[in-house]
Amino acid sequence: MQQINEYIAGNGALFVSRIICMSILAGLSVADIRRRRIPGLALMLGSAMAAGYTVLAGTGHIRLAAGGLLIGLLFVAVSRVTGEQLGYGDSWLLCVLGIYVGTWNMLLLLFAAWMSAALAAMGVLAVCRFRRGMTLPMIPFITLGYIIMWTEEIML
Repeated sequence: MQQINEYIAGNGALFVSRIICMSILAGLSVADIRRRRIPGLALMLGSAMAAGYTVLAGTGHIRLAAGGLLIGLLFVAVSRVTGEQLGYGDSWLLCVLGIYVGTWNMLLLLFAAWMSAALAAMGVLAVCRFRRGMTLPMIPFITLGYIIMWTEEIML
């Protein structure tokens, strides 16, 4: 608990921005589970907020933001090549998150997201049969990856 209090005291604005991002991700997770679509307005708002955060964070964050954006753009290319097996909305969200959290946090977030998605897929396979064409919504796993990334950030 002391680490959390120290984190909040030393990173007040960052803490508030992380809470806002977590709230947006939670809402997008619900939308992804229910409709398998991500509202474009939410992605546009997130893009503007990530760009604003990068400008306010200063020049030290710009290189990390650019690296995070490049990671997201890689997923946009994957979406295109695979015929949207990973949706464009998911990829756009990864671009936005990459700008916001930076290169290294983005890599941790993605690792946690893909590992949790793999574990969930194995669970689904063990409990019921996976049918051809069956998919899992990705945003809840990205949200879980964000939580893990943020927890790691607080603990260090």
